[in-house]
Amino acid sequence: MIRFDNHAFKGLDDALQQLFSMLMSMGDSTQQLIALLPPALDSADEHTFGQAKAIDKTVNATEMQVDSAVAAIINKFGIAGEDLRFVLAAIKIAATLEGSADKVKNCAKRLSRIGHPLDAAIRGELHTAITALAAMMPLALGQVLEYDPEATQQLLAHGAAVQKAYRSILLRLHTHQSTADDETHILLVAKNLEQAADMAVEIMKISHMVHFAAKYDKHANGA
Repeated sequence: MIRFDNHAFKGLDDALQQLFSMLMSMGDSTQQLIALLPPALDSADEHTFGQAKAIDKTVNATEMQVDSAVAAIINKFGIAGEDLRFVLAAIKIAATLEGSADKVKNCAKRLSRIGHPLDAAIRGELHTAITALAAMMPLALGQVLEYDPEATQQLLAHGAAVQKAYRSILLRLHTHQSTADDETHILLVAKNLEQAADMAVEIMKISHMVHFAAKYDKHANGA
């Protein structure tokens, strides 16, 4: 377990805690973005997309703060081992969160331009994917401080649900009568959700490296 209260220099404890808090703030903002999506399945609302863009900007700004904080820690403190892995991983996690937030923002954009009501089956699959993605982010970020194999299994199960929903939507679009524009929007929403889910899994893998100095191996870890 990573701790922020056991270093010779209190300044390092504070710096690491602030860095961790920035990552959690980015995660919270991403969750706020995901929470905008379920209502957008029922009505096209440009205001929702406007909210998504504003939240996404805060994620982008925080990612830049993470980069600056990491540079300051490396320049000021002599860190090694798990501390160094955490600090370097913070850059990767922040970039992954920024990418995930951008994918979710794109979902809000596409849903604001699609014809409603959605086909009931497609709406159901999208809702399933959104719900699974919402569960994935806390599980992924929970691995940063302390790795939990059970949480990883839950994360991967939710990721599989997103992938299944994506495949079901692809099949449904072959038989569903809709405009070419709407089909494109639906396809891109589903694909962005799948990619955001993959990014949540990536955060878990980065965390695994921090704690064990080894790549995550799904076979060795029972997945």
